[in-house]
Amino acid sequence: MPCYMLGAEVKGNVLRVVDILKGLGLDYEVVVVDDGSPDETYAAALGVSDGERIKVVRHARNLGKGAAFMTGFKHSSGDVIVLIDGDLDVPPKQIALLLEGVRRFDVTITDKWHPSSRTECPLIRKFLSHCFNALVRFLTGLRLRDTQTGCKAFRRQVLADVAPVLTLKRYTFDVELLLAVKEAGYSIGTLPCLFLMRLHPKLKIREIIKMLADLLAVSFRHRILRQYSRRRLELRALNESKAS
Repeated sequence: MPCYMLGAEVKGNVLRVVDILKGLGLDYEVVVVDDGSPDETYAAALGVSDGERIKVVRHARNLGKGAAFMTGFKHSSGDVIVLIDGDLDVPPKQIALLLEGVRRFDVTITDKWHPSSRTECPLIRKFLSHCFNALVRFLTGLRLRDTQTGCKAFRRQVLADVAPVLTLKRYTFDVELLLAVKEAGYSIGTLPCLFLMRLHPKLKIREIIKMLADLLAVSFRHRILRQYSRRRLELRALNESKAS
């Protein structure tokens, strides 16, 4: 659970997730990662930590959701890793659906724009989300309606395999992660959120600009450089063939 500036609210959110996991009868652990919050988030999270089932880790400074998620992964031990944003924009009941999905796919993600999803959000956020997704499809080739929703499940081996190639820590971490998963040959399944999601217009202009810049960087690294490397291999094979 990556968290930032949640204050005392984090306690109730962690306990909501724990209640869901207990109800599923799972052997679970919850790793809360405070991403350098300047408020009481870390202290509040410690108030519900038992050091075993509920662990709390802290970044000394804000590094971004992607960095917080990877820190949580490194402090986890389960065979299945679930990412859920600490503000619980996605109701934690969604975890049960993701765990079912990850039995069939290597990675299962929540698609807030799935026809069956119950998503409420301002029109401006919906418009920006669809524009961003169109750019993701065009620049990376990822054929997913939604890459950004903060509720996903991964088989542990998947994250272990792709973690070394990830570079982004903030806004477009999800895009780079899912693109790396696809390029590694793993399967990605999408599921609707059958529980009401209420999203708020949180993005600022400078954040949108940063997301676009990061997306271009992802596209360059994972698409253009891949094509360049493939072409170099083809030329090398051709030269070796001529030499022989």
